Amino acid sequence: MVDGSMSNRRKVRKGTRSCWECKRRKVRCIFSPPTSLICDHCRRRGSSCISQEHPDSPELSRSNQVEVRLGRPPPAIAIPASQDEAVTRDLIAAWPSQEELDLIYTLPVGLSAYLHCGFSTQDPPSPREMLQLPPPGSHPVLVARKLLVLGIFLQGVRPSMMHGLGDLAASYRDIMSRVVNRAIRLVTTNDDLTSSVEGIECILLEALYQNYAGNLHQAWMAVRRGTAVAQMMALHRGLASTSLRTLEPETRATLNPDHLCFRLVQLDRYLSLLLGLPQASLEARFLSPKALEGCQPIERMQRIHCAVAGRILQRNDADVNNLANTHDIDQLLQKAAAEVPPQWWLVPNSASSNSDGPEAIQDAMRLVDQFTHYQLLLRLHLPYMLRSSSDHRYDPSKLTTITVSREILSRYIAFRTSSPAHYYCRVIDFLAFVATTVLCLAHINSRGQCATSGTVVNFLAHSRPSDRGTMERTYEIIETMARSGTDGIALKLARVVHHLLAVEATAANGTIYRTSSSKGEGEIEYDGKLTNGGTLLHVYIPYFGTIDFEQKPLPLSALSASEQMASFSPEMPDLGVSSGDNWELQGADVALFNSLFGETAIDADDWV
Repeated sequence: MVDGSMSNRRKVRKGTRSCWECKRRKVRCIFSPPTSLICDHCRRRGSSCISQEHPDSPELSRSNQVEVRLGRPPPAIAIPASQDEAVTRDLIAAWPSQEELDLIYTLPVGLSAYLHCGFSTQDPPSPREMLQLPPPGSHPVLVARKLLVLGIFLQGVRPSMMHGLGDLAASYRDIMSRVVNRAIRLVTTNDDLTSSVEGIECILLEALYQNYAGNLHQAWMAVRRGTAVAQMMALHRGLASTSLRTLEPETRATLNPDHLCFRLVQLDRYLSLLLGLPQASLEARFLSPKALEGCQPIERMQRIHCAVAGRILQRNDADVNNLANTHDIDQLLQKAAAEVPPQWWLVPNSASSNSDGPEAIQDAMRLVDQFTHYQLLLRLHLPYMLRSSSDHRYDPSKLTTITVSREILSRYIAFRTSSPAHYYCRVIDFLAFVATTVLCLAHINSRGQCATSGTVVNFLAHSRPSDRGTMERTYEIIETMARSGTDGIALKLARVVHHLLAVEATAANGTIYRTSSSKGEGEIEYDGKLTNGGTLLHVYIPYFGTIDFEQKPLPLSALSASEQMASFSPEMPDLGVSSGDNWELQGADVALFNSLFGETAIDADDWV
């Protein structure tokens, strides 16, 4: 007796593949890439791709089709699950329980959701509206998008809100990691699923999450995947939205191809600049004069920032010593700053720091745009910070670098006071570290060059008390984050900033330092260490090397090292992060210190 299931099965020539759906439609069954489990036609139609080597799925009756749309299985017929259905099932398994969701719904919508999910501050959705899975039978990409939105929502949760979550307070980070990692593993890294506008949006959400978590290399790789899909779909050519594949009508109705390309290029150039990596080649139609004319002032400024980032990357690759090119880029940044009113550039009032209302969110979003502007200025002029003081061609860049560092730190203090979520905007913590390093170097240099007339750094003497206070406040914020016991990034930042402040304090008391750098093999841990009784500071930079601040021998009548160090009273405690913690910003370290030292030969006999 022949088994009933064999009646719908046919023998297929060895080495060939063909599905039942393509056979019914009398079309050629094509698999690209050849290793794909779903043929091109079934992927495009969203239908089940079942090989003719297996039984065909029985046709559903009209009543059974209604049951499926309502999320209920048909009463009598077992339908084999396609690949898509299995992926969707695994994605939904990562979704929180209803009890956990009820607690999550009590949290306010934070800055991360507004920035990354495109919500308006005037009419934001409630967490309950935002965090709803798509209807049964939806494409896996649509389910993954909701998991990524949930992860980004939790990423911006304030620590002060944890007390209302009960037992969930100890596990919300596990939920955040679980939903994001599941979406990445099953969908955003699966080329068979992401060839749609919604697929690009999911990859972009992954990149934004990784970026604000401080995982810069993962973010950069995600952007490159999104760029490749966009180019394959010809999104950069600005084709009509009806010619681009979408998974739901709402996407097609609101699609702006140029804006989506802008988001991809903007994040790619930002990350490439941080990591010192080449930028992508996605065509930037959105930067044309005609496109800029149709933008609102803030968006026009953001697009000019994007163009500037590309120019800086090109300059760094071609000729960093081209001061005429640097001046032209500086003029572009001045034009960008003039796109918004002068009072827009004021540091927002932190009085609303305990509020999650629209004004507080708008202030935080304004700070993010200001950070972008000042970071570009810092990257533009940083290569000239340590050039010879006798060459006055570099004086404007030195002044700009010092001024920008102050602007960054004042905004960092305001931002971290109003947005203290520890697992969000990690790059801003690193930017504050860069600014602190620059200010410390400037003040250390100024003490050694105080006898030289006409130098840029001479004017720093009067600003030293306020600069010192700002740097110490920055250190206190980072150290508080490090004391949580789970923040390895903040711990390593705090250690080095502490040592830098100690060196700057001794320099202010009259000690003269020699600064030098040496290349390393890339295996050292990011850290800072004082040796020789506090007279030598080694700053270890992974994948770059070591920067040494060495005291010049003191006369017997001078203050002892311990007496000079006493002006900086806080001591760096052993905060005890396990040795398994990795420094996730190592690429940014390379870019920063290559800017500082890559083109500068420091004479070992020059005391600074």
